[in-house]
Amino acid sequence: MNSQIVLCFASLFIPILGCSQQVGPVGEVIDVVNASGTVTYQGTPLEGFTVTFMPVSGERPASGITDSTGHFKLGTNDAGDGAVAGSNKVAVTWAGPAVFDDLSASPIDNPEEMPKPLVEIPANYANPETSGIVVEVPASGADDLKIELQ
Repeated sequence: MNSQIVLCFASLFIPILGCSQQVGPVGEVIDVVNASGTVTYQGTPLEGFTVTFMPVSGERPASGITDSTGHFKLGTNDAGDGAVAGSNKVAVTWAGPAVFDDLSASPIDNPEEMPKPLVEIPANYANPETSGIVVEVPASGADDLKIELQ
């Protein structure tokens, strides 16, 4: 008889647990297209920089980190899944060195001790409103977007 009571209560709570999905913008998956390319500053590829595309339409931004050749692959819903098609204001900021698998490394608490970028870029590129860069992501996607900072 006790097992019947437990089953009865369990059947009441299982539907409630099933309703705990995220609702709204946080859990919403939006449509994106493939978007990747390269970033250079005065012809030099930028390594370890975050590239952020802010859709002019106001949708969720996409970002990716550049590798040693300046290549980035944007992600919006998940890493590398793409960006919203259309006009995007762009920001480029120093992300820092790549994360290594060395679990014994200590965190750096002092910003003065953080590694510096190999290439310094002007501060205006850190803000999509002041960077002056607008990139059109075609509806078909693109893997050859070029961002050339001066």
